[in-house]
Amino acid sequence: MKGLLSIVLVIFILLIAIALGSQNHGQITVNYLIAQATISVSSFIAIALGLGVLVGILIMLPLVLRLKLSLTLNSRK
Repeated sequence: MKGLLSIVLVIFILLIAIALGSQNHGQITVNYLIAQATISVSSFIAIALGLGVLVGILIMLPLVLRLKLSLTLNSRK
């Protein structure tokens, strides 16, 4: 049940991001450390959302793997 709730929450957040992105057609200039680019607001929202999800997964992955390993070792005993 927890997995289903997580999937529904992720889909809901993605739908909100798509709705916000589709309503923003303007162009913005993004300044990097060594360059700059002009992209649409919807592309920027999609990139920011994707990077946020990726960072979240990378932060949580070691904890989840450690817990799964601990559970496997405890179930063998």
